[in-house]
Amino acid sequence: QLITAIRSGTPVYAAIAPSFAGQFGPLATPGKIVSGIKALGISRVIEVGWGADIGSVQEAEEFIREVPAHKPFLGTSCCPSWAMFARRTQPQLADCIARSYTPMVAAAKQVKAEHADAGVVFIGPCVAKKLEALEPEVSPYVDFVITFEELMGLFSARMIELNELEELHLQAYASRDGRNYAVAGGVAQAVTACIQARQPGREVPVMKADTLKECGKMLQLARAGKADGCLMEGMACPGGCVGGPGTLTMIPRGSAAVKAFADSSPYPTADDNPLPGK
Repeated sequence: QLITAIRSGTPVYAAIAPSFAGQFGPLATPGKIVSGIKALGISRVIEVGWGADIGSVQEAEEFIREVPAHKPFLGTSCCPSWAMFARRTQPQLADCIARSYTPMVAAAKQVKAEHADAGVVFIGPCVAKKLEALEPEVSPYVDFVITFEELMGLFSARMIELNELEELHLQAYASRDGRNYAVAGGVAQAVTACIQARQPGREVPVMKADTLKECGKMLQLARAGKADGCLMEGMACPGGCVGGPGTLTMIPRGSAAVKAFADSSPYPTADDNPLPGK
């Protein structure tokens, strides 16, 4: 469907997850990957980390408003597998999962607000996003979902050698914290920074887990009342998004590449990012 849309002349915008850094070899810099995506016929490439910045602000405000006054804790919602797992296995805690859109949806909504006729393809490490994109409240914003593995297949089919391409800059920068959503612990760090910017000196206890097995253990602690007052981060994949099933490189290598990419952002936190939509 994505290829058909491109061939039809429909403008297609790509929202790429921050875990793309390092996925296509040591010489394929973020700028060359962007160049390769545009060589496929994509009109523009933006960062999903932009949507992560929007989510960080929203979840910080929800935490301040709801915890502990109305909810014992707040679970982050950027990983759809974790959020679905939490709601299905511990339905009595379902209301404790943040109501904000995932970064994919937040970024796609912004694109559609500015370019209503454009198609949006999410490019990332996650197969759960394919299911998320079919949800009635998400499908108006996200038209296509492909993994890094599938993107590599497109590069191969078109005989695109990333190393030979010019360096292009991403449009719509994400903050350092937004880019670090790709690694375990990064979401909690980003949301905590936004909470403390609004309530200086507030202590934010954090619980975090990656892999659904460990997330299950964390939920059991929450059910036992041992997560009260916490910001809870769950990630379905080992190491976070860098360990997703659609990735192409080893987790340590991917994590290091994401950190370098994150550190190159001109904005440290979501609150420093002047982009619209927050």
